[in-house]
Amino acid sequence: MSFWNPFRGPDPKELFLRFDPNGSRFSSVSWNFDLASGKERRYMIEIDKKKKESIDWHRSSNEEVRFLENGKIIRKRRIPSDRNEFVHLMNLSMHATIIAGLDEHKSFVTAPVSGATTLDYEPESRALQWIQASFGTLSRALKRVQTDEGMILTAAFFSGEEPSTGEKVLRLIAFNLDILYYFQKDDSLRIMVFDDKNLGHGQSKTPSFQQIIKVTKPQLYDEIIKLTHEVATVGELK
Repeated sequence: MSFWNPFRGPDPKELFLRFDPNGSRFSSVSWNFDLASGKERRYMIEIDKKKKESIDWHRSSNEEVRFLENGKIIRKRRIPSDRNEFVHLMNLSMHATIIAGLDEHKSFVTAPVSGATTLDYEPESRALQWIQASFGTLSRALKRVQTDEGMILTAAFFSGEEPSTGEKVLRLIAFNLDILYYFQKDDSLRIMVFDDKNLGHGQSKTPSFQQIIKVTKPQLYDEIIKLTHEVATVGELK
C-alpha cells in the first residue's frame, strides 16, 4: 500500500511547501507543551490568516505529523525511518514562522515616539542591563539543553494580535520566564517579564520587570530577536 495514496489527503511535502506565515494576524510556535510523559516531544506551528493553519509534529512510540485547517485534520502522516526530508521541512517551517513574526514589528521599532526626551534614556539603560542579564541566564540554560539529554526545552513564541485584547504583542516563553513586548498605539514599547518559577506557565500575576521604552526600542528589540533565534536553534528537530 502506498503512503502517498491521493485519497488519504494532500501530499504532506506539498503542504509544508505551501505553508506561508507572512501576512498572518498572528503566528505561534511551541516546543513540548502538554506532554503526557518525559519520553514525548511535540512541536506545533499555527498561523491565522483567512483560516487557521496548523502543523503538529508529535513523537512518542511513533512519530507523525498532522496538518490542520481551522482545527480539522486534513492530512496525517507517520514519519518514515528515512526522515531527513520531513525534519528539514518542519525546521524550515518553524524558522520561517518566527522570522515572519519578528519582521512584522521592525518598522514599529524604528518609529520615533512623540514626547521622548534624553531623560528617558537613563531608566531605559537600566532596563536594557536587566534584560541582558536575564536573557543571558536563559541563554546559558539553552546551551545546557544541547548537551544534557535529561533536559527538555519548554518554550513558545507568539507574534501578532492577542486574541483576547487585540493588542499587538511579541511573546516568548522559555523555561520559567514569560516575556511580553507590547507595541502600543503611541509607538512606545511596553515590556513585561513574568517569572513562573515553581508555578505553571502563565500563573504568575505580578511582573518581575516592566518598563515603557521610548528611546532605546531598537536595542531592546535586538535582545528579544537574539534570544528567540537561540530558542529556535535549540528547538530544531534532530
